[in-house]
Amino acid sequence: MPPIIPDIVPDHFPAGTTVKFTRSLGDFSPADGWTYAIFLNGLTQKFNKAATILNNIFQIEFLPADTAALNPGPFRYAERLTNSILGQVYDISGDLLVINIEPNVASAAAGVFNTFEERTLAIVEAAISGRLTSDIQAYQIAGRSVSKIPIAELRTIRGELRAAIWRQNNPGQLGVPYRVAFELVTESPDYPPTWQDVTGLGR
Repeated sequence: MPPIIPDIVPDHFPAGTTVKFTRSLGDFSPADGWTYAIFLNGLTQKFNKAATILNNIFQIEFLPADTAALNPGPFRYAERLTNSILGQVYDISGDLLVINIEPNVASAAAGVFNTFEERTLAIVEAAISGRLTSDIQAYQIAGRSVSKIPIAELRTIRGELRAAIWRQNNPGQLGVPYRVAFELVTESPDYPPTWQDVTGLGR
């Protein structure tokens, strides 16, 4: 079964992968002479792609070769609609129209997909165990070199990082669930005799 092709611009995708989407824009029908192209503009790179037309709908496909060289990060995009018959050009643009290009997992360097907390935890663990290498001795946490932070404080930081990573990996949960079992009391407990028990009154 082929994948469903959405009628919306994707907000993220990995570089070097196939991306397909359609655009149905009621006021800009291909039957009326409109063409479509999408323009992506990043910090140091830009990219654009024109649509083909199928059944009066704009069809857009990014080939792996189109995006393989794009650096991961946010790219602002605009959708340009052109009608050469009318001599008109319109852009659908805005500050919120952003596509986040993700690293290509096949070619990315090790550690690219680790969060800041995961990377920092590995360095804190190395500092606690005395395995800091020369290339990470100058790593800073809150403006201080990790090699200068006392072990007791590093242990506290380690606990905070572990908790943060757990929340990242378990969204919507407050903490690690534990199963608790309570022993059932099968016999009546021995309470001290009441005033009625001693005197026999009030019965």
